[in-house]
Amino acid sequence: MTRDNQPEILECDGVPEEVVERAYRDLARIHNWLGDTRFIIDAIRRNSLPHRQILDVGCGTGLVAGEVSRKLKTTVIGVDINRYSSIATPVPILQVNALREPLPSADVAFSMHLGHHLSEADLEALILNVGRSCRRFILLDLVRHWLPLILFRLFIAPLVCPVNAEDGQRSIRRSYTPVELRRVTASALAGTGSSFRLSVAPFNNRQVIDISYDNAAVRRKLEMRHESDVVNACR
Repeated sequence: MTRDNQPEILECDGVPEEVVERAYRDLARIHNWLGDTRFIIDAIRRNSLPHRQILDVGCGTGLVAGEVSRKLKTTVIGVDINRYSSIATPVPILQVNALREPLPSADVAFSMHLGHHLSEADLEALILNVGRSCRRFILLDLVRHWLPLILFRLFIAPLVCPVNAEDGQRSIRRSYTPVELRRVTASALAGTGSSFRLSVAPFNNRQVIDISYDNAAVRRKLEMRHESDVVNACR
């Protein structure tokens, strides 16, 4: 299946906030049905290091972040490039471009179904930018494969709102394969001494990159890139 980068409905301007709110409620239910939220919670719990503050990158309206906060009894902060002023949120949400702007410091960051929205260059930028302020990043996303697409059409699409029924199929088609996601992550972390693990669930319904950063080395790599960009711009 060739990657199709067709924009999703929720990415378009002018979607009424009541439609956005309903769509994100449905998405939170989907994440629970598929076990995505439980996976994130369990992955954070399994690590022996403290998780006093957690960052949800690309949090939408913060419903998953709120569930993580309740289950782990800790502070979760959301960041998203969009901010829906009329929608109540269960956690604080900052309007931030997570690819380039400084992020709040956190023990652990996670991202659920954000990666497929990004080009390879932007996904690399996200991975590095999170590594400036977080020691660990759990990036959970879809897999571009015919099996989850068929299962979504048969079992999920009929139960959710029309926006999510359409966007879910577009999301799977624009997602990365495990080989592609591993390559992008390795390229982003090259030269930083950081490490990662990739896991793929049965039926290809999710893939997860779990990154442990060397924060100082990530910052040095970003500084070197910035200096190189400045030099090139002056030529």
